[in-house]
Amino acid sequence: MMFTQPFQSVSDTNMPQLELVDFALSRIKDAIYIVNGEERFCYVNASACQMLHYGSRALLQLRVTDIDPDWTGRTQSDSWWKAYKSDSGVTFETRHVTRFGMIVPVEVNLTRFKHKGRSYCMCVVRDIRERKHIEQLAYAREQEFRALVENTPDLITRFDPQLKCLYANSATLVHLGLALEQLLGRQFTESMPGARCAMHIQQLLQQVVDTRSSAEGELAEENGKGDQRHLSIHHIRCVPEFDRHGALVSILAVGRDITAIRYAEKKLADSHMQLRLLARQREISREAERKHIAREIHDELGQHLTTIRMSLSLMRMCHARDNPDLQAQLKKLMQLSDQTIQVVRNVSTSLRPNVLNMGLTPALEWLCDEFNRNYSGGCVLKTAQPELTLKDESATAAFRVAQESLTNVARHAQATRVVITLESQSGNVVLRIRDNGKGFNTGIDKADTFGLISMKERGSMLGGEVVIDSAPGRGTLVQLTFPNDTDRR
Repeated sequence: MMFTQPFQSVSDTNMPQLELVDFALSRIKDAIYIVNGEERFCYVNASACQMLHYGSRALLQLRVTDIDPDWTGRTQSDSWWKAYKSDSGVTFETRHVTRFGMIVPVEVNLTRFKHKGRSYCMCVVRDIRERKHIEQLAYAREQEFRALVENTPDLITRFDPQLKCLYANSATLVHLGLALEQLLGRQFTESMPGARCAMHIQQLLQQVVDTRSSAEGELAEENGKGDQRHLSIHHIRCVPEFDRHGALVSILAVGRDITAIRYAEKKLADSHMQLRLLARQREISREAERKHIAREIHDELGQHLTTIRMSLSLMRMCHARDNPDLQAQLKKLMQLSDQTIQVVRNVSTSLRPNVLNMGLTPALEWLCDEFNRNYSGGCVLKTAQPELTLKDESATAAFRVAQESLTNVARHAQATRVVITLESQSGNVVLRIRDNGKGFNTGIDKADTFGLISMKERGSMLGGEVVIDSAPGRGTLVQLTFPNDTDRR
């Protein structure tokens, strides 16, 4: 047994019980000392010997001050006397020195008791090296996190479930122009009564509390005074934080200044709008030029060619009746004139079909007839009743979308049936071109998709959109939807 002789002054009948106690205490992982009033060890268990690297006899010859350099310090002296005055004992941290000079941080639970009129203290000592190591790591990580949070330009705050501020980093304080004491323990609406930003953040925080999920939003506010006023935009994200039991313990709010991003997005959107307006104006000008050239070709060149054709016919009747060679030459010239007249008609039609002047529906009917004539049928037109009335610009753009779609069908689809549908839905015009061809993967970018891009741009210029739905083996649907301006006049 690891008892000194003075503490072992008990009757022989108690020896089995003492052996049992010593055996039990030797199995405890924590070190156990019993110290008398002279601060000498009266008892040590096996764990104490193992922790301090002493044999039991050597350790029982020592005083507490031999293994604890801080024992005579104020904290340990206070703890010692508190233990003497208190029946419940005290717990404190100190350091013990091993036989080889190694410092071991320990936690001591010290309890006073009396035996045969003499005072003793029992110390249950726990090696806390691992805990201290974890605490040091946690402290280092906390310092790293604090350095990161305190030096980030983002606005970082933490709130309790009652929406009261628990923490705010330096960037938040600078942005709000408040001291930390004005925020801690208060709701934002209390620290900044009437401020729109405070009410907005309060709503996001309440949403997190109600839904137990993250919430985010954008906050735009004017800063500065007079000529220095400017608009700042922050993206606010609020994230719930739970304990290991799933209870909401806090809410972390992060605000990031996205003013430059939104400004760049606006400039980009304005640039796209300007390009779209420019493309629209260019398309209008090009269609007007096509219309003008087609009219000139049809009216001027067509008439001249017709006059030449009639003159050749008259010459043949009047002067070539008795001259077979001249008659043959005139016949060739007449055939060449007919071919040239047809070429002129084709050029005029390709520039702008005359039937387009009659409206979109007749133009689509003509387009179907041309497709059926050139590609062995299969194109059907289904239109709304009564016929839709559109502005010339809208009708022309819709016609070009249908024309480009049929061109793609002829070139790539290998379709046997094409259905064109034109109808009105809730003030919008909807044009669909559906085929039963081989389809394609719309997610793959190809170098030859300028026609598809052109169709989408035409839809945007009309204030609508072109949606293309296709997949390998199930055909293609091109749908143009745009507002009918004539319905709003």
